[in-house]
Amino acid sequence: MVENIALPRVVLEPTIEAHDPALYEGVVDNHGVSGFDSFCDADLARYRERGYLVVRRGFAEKAVQGARDELDRMARSDEPRCRVVHYEGAIMEHLDLPDEKAPGVSERHIGQVFDGLPVVDPELRARYVRKFLGFCSDHALLDALAHDVGLLGALERILEEPPQLFQDMALVKPPGGREKPWHQDHAYFNYPLETRIVGVWIALDEVDVENGCMVVLPGGHLEGPRIHFMRRDYQICDTDIEGESRVALPMGPGDVLLFDGKIPHGTPTNRTRTQRWAVQYHYAGETRRPGDEVDYREEFGSEGKDVSC
Repeated sequence: MVENIALPRVVLEPTIEAHDPALYEGVVDNHGVSGFDSFCDADLARYRERGYLVVRRGFAEKAVQGARDELDRMARSDEPRCRVVHYEGAIMEHLDLPDEKAPGVSERHIGQVFDGLPVVDPELRARYVRKFLGFCSDHALLDALAHDVGLLGALERILEEPPQLFQDMALVKPPGGREKPWHQDHAYFNYPLETRIVGVWIALDEVDVENGCMVVLPGGHLEGPRIHFMRRDYQICDTDIEGESRVALPMGPGDVLLFDGKIPHGTPTNRTRTQRWAVQYHYAGETRRPGDEVDYREEFGSEGKDVSC
């Protein structure tokens, strides 16, 4: 019997204008907790105050390499076994596309949306991958990261109840790969404002200011929601970030960034000649449920509703 493999939804993102480099200038923070076993009350207090915490060497080299290899295979495979794949806009130079958007294009995505992968050489296609979504159920090595006992223990302390994974993605920045403008992840999820959401960003290689490390506004989660608009992406307007105290977070393979769903953050363009790989998971407490859409739009603005971060 031949297994029926569902085609992923493919998003071909538009090219976007270059961002002002000053938007991501900030103090470098090399502070971090050494492994999940050392996570203590003082670290929890620091997380509550600043809205983020880096766990150094949260995952061993073997787990990191296994996840990295699995994503490499997905990028080249004709059957990546995931729900959605995003590609950088530059791939469109190699494709014969219709002049108009494909039928069924979703406003949840920025760009042209299709069923099935671009018909090009797999090596070429892999070069332009920007994001995978919805893969844990079919990829044990990636699922193992999301359900690591040490990680879940830290999350339970932050959430004050057992964590529930509700989003999984891999975030890639190819050479020259696009910026992810400033935003709050909570603005993309239909959860009540009071819901505690924790993002988990795991570096699978060296991440620094040149290839697109995370830049955050420490303590910004305490100021509540900011209105998001459609500019280069669904984002906080650049003028709202100017003058803020920004912190850049370089990370090594296996380092883990835990961050509050309301902390403003972004990542600049990859200015190197190599890809930058990371996975990101989002968790809420197991008792939490999505909320009222009207209230949601009043908090963050309707333009940001239901997009993927």
